[in-house]
Amino acid sequence: MAKLLSIRVRLLLLLIVPSMLYLGTSVFLLQQSKSNTKVLASSLYETTNKSTSLILNADRDMYQALTAYQLLVSGTLTAEEKTKQLKALKDNIDQTNTRVGQAADIMNAKQLLQTAHTETKLTIEQNIAGFHTSFDQWAKEANAVVQSSSTGKGIINDAKLLATFEKGREGMNQIGEILDAYAKSSIEEIENQNDKMAKTIYISIAIIIILLMTAGWMVISQIMKTVKNIVKITGQVAAGDLRHEPQVKYTKCELGKITESVDIMVSKIKGLIGTIAHNTQFVHDASIELSDSSKESATASEHVATSIQEMTQDVETQARSSAETSRAIEEMAIGIQRVAENSGVMAEHSSLTSRHAELGNDLLGKLQQQIVNMLKSVEQLSQTVQSLTRKSDEIGLIASSITTFANQTNLLSLNASIEAARAGEHGKGFNVVANEIRKLASQSIESAEGINQLIHETRVEIASVSNSMNATKQEASAGSSMMQEVNQSFHTIMQSVTHIVTQIHETSAITQQMSASSEEISATMDQAAASSTHILNKSQGVAAATEEQLAMMQNIAAASEQLRSVVNTLNESVAYFKMK
Repeated sequence: MAKLLSIRVRLLLLLIVPSMLYLGTSVFLLQQSKSNTKVLASSLYETTNKSTSLILNADRDMYQALTAYQLLVSGTLTAEEKTKQLKALKDNIDQTNTRVGQAADIMNAKQLLQTAHTETKLTIEQNIAGFHTSFDQWAKEANAVVQSSSTGKGIINDAKLLATFEKGREGMNQIGEILDAYAKSSIEEIENQNDKMAKTIYISIAIIIILLMTAGWMVISQIMKTVKNIVKITGQVAAGDLRHEPQVKYTKCELGKITESVDIMVSKIKGLIGTIAHNTQFVHDASIELSDSSKESATASEHVATSIQEMTQDVETQARSSAETSRAIEEMAIGIQRVAENSGVMAEHSSLTSRHAELGNDLLGKLQQQIVNMLKSVEQLSQTVQSLTRKSDEIGLIASSITTFANQTNLLSLNASIEAARAGEHGKGFNVVANEIRKLASQSIESAEGINQLIHETRVEIASVSNSMNATKQEASAGSSMMQEVNQSFHTIMQSVTHIVTQIHETSAITQQMSASSEEISATMDQAAASSTHILNKSQGVAAATEEQLAMMQNIAAASEQLRSVVNTLNESVAYFKMK
C-alpha cells in the first residue's frame, strides 16, 4: 500500500494523522471533563441534600418536641401518657441536637461553615451557634415548666417561650436556604468554567491544527519542489541535455546542499564533456594532419628510394663504362638534388608532426585531469548520500524510541485497567480512560511503524543513488584508463617521430656529402672510379636508411588511423550530450 502512495501523500498522512489523534484526544478529554463535572455536581447535590435532609429532620424533631411540650402542659394527659410524652420530648431534643451536629460536621468537612446568607449575611456557623443558643434555652425553659407541673392555656401559648423556639427554627431555615443557594451557584460556576475551558480548548485545537497544517504544507512544498527539481535535472542529464543553469543562491538545509551538489555535478559533467569535445576535435584535426603528413612522408620516402636505386644503377654504369661517366654524373647530380629537396620536405613535415604529437599529448594530460576532477565530484556526492543515510538511521532510532514509549504506555494502561477492575464500581471511569490511553498507544505504535516503513524506503532509494554513483565512478575510471592508453599511444608516436627526424637529418647529411662528391667527380675524371665506388657504398647505406624510414612512416600512418578511430568513438559519445 505504501508503494502506491506518493511522497507528498505520505508526508501529508504523517502530518494529518497526529493532528487527528490530538483532536480526538482533546475531544475525549472534554467529554471526560463534562462527565467529571456531572459526577462533581451529583456529589455536591448529595452533600447539600444530605445536610439539608439532616436540617429538615432536625426541624421536624423540633416541632415534635414542641408538640410533646404542649401536650405535657395541657393538663389532659394520664400518668402513662405523660411519661410517654416526657420521653418523646427528651428524645426529640436529643435527636435535634444530634442531627444539627451531624450536618455541621458534614459542612465543616466541605468547608461550608463560613458560607453566608445572601440577605442576612449570617454564616452557617453563626446560624448554628444561634440555633444552639435559642433551642437550648427553649429546651431548658420547657423542661423547667414541665417539672413545675404548670398547666393551662396560658402556659401552652407562652409568647416568650414560643419566640425563643421560633428564633432557633429561623436559624435552621436560613441554613437550608444557604445550602440551596450554595449548591446552585457552585454548579453554575463549574458549568461556566467548563464552557470556558471547552471554548479555549477548541480555539487552541483550531490554532494548533492551522499552524501544523501551514508549517507542514510549507515543509512538504519545499521538499516536493526540491525533489521535482532534482528529478527534472537528472532526467535532462539522462537524456543528454546539459543546458541546465545552476541556481544563484541555495538554502542552508540538507535540501539546499543536495540541490547544490547536483548543480555542481551537472556543471562538472558539462565542463568535462565540453573539454572532451574541444580536445577530441583538436586531436581529430591533428590526427588527420598526422595521417596526411605520414602519407606524404611515405611518398617522399618512396621517391627517395627510387632515386637512390637510380643513382646506384648510374654508379654501377659509371664503373662499367668510363665513357658514360659524364652522363652518369649529370644524372646523379640531378638525383642528388631531388633527394636533397625531398629530404627538406620530409624534415619540415616531420617537425610539424612532432609538434602536433606533443600538443596532442598535453591535451590528453588535461583531459585526464578533468576525469580526475569528475571522480572527486562524484566522491563528494557519495559522501552527501552517506550523510543522508546516517540521518535516516538517526530518524529510525527516534521512531524506535517512540515505539518503546508507546509500548510502555500500553503496559501502564493495562496495569491501570487491572487496578480499575480491582476498584470495582468506583474504577469504571478510570477504566474507560485507561482503555482510551491503550488505543492511543496502539495508534502511536502504528504511526511509528509507518515512519519506520518510510525510513526503510528512503534507505532503499539512497542505496539506489549510491549504486548509481558507484557506476558513474566505474565509468569515469574506465575513461581514465582509456585516456592512459591513448596517452601511451601518443608517447609511442612521439618516439617514432623523433627517430624519423633523426633519420631524415642523417639522410640530408648524406645527400650533402653525395653532392660534394659529385662536384669532385665533375672536377676531375681521374678520381671517377674511386668516387663511384664511394658513392655506391653511400647509396647502399642511404637505400637501407630510406627503407627503414619508409617502414617507420607506415607505422605512423597505422597509429594515426588508430588514433582517428579512438577520436571518432569519443566524438560519438560526446555528441549524445547537448550543452547549448
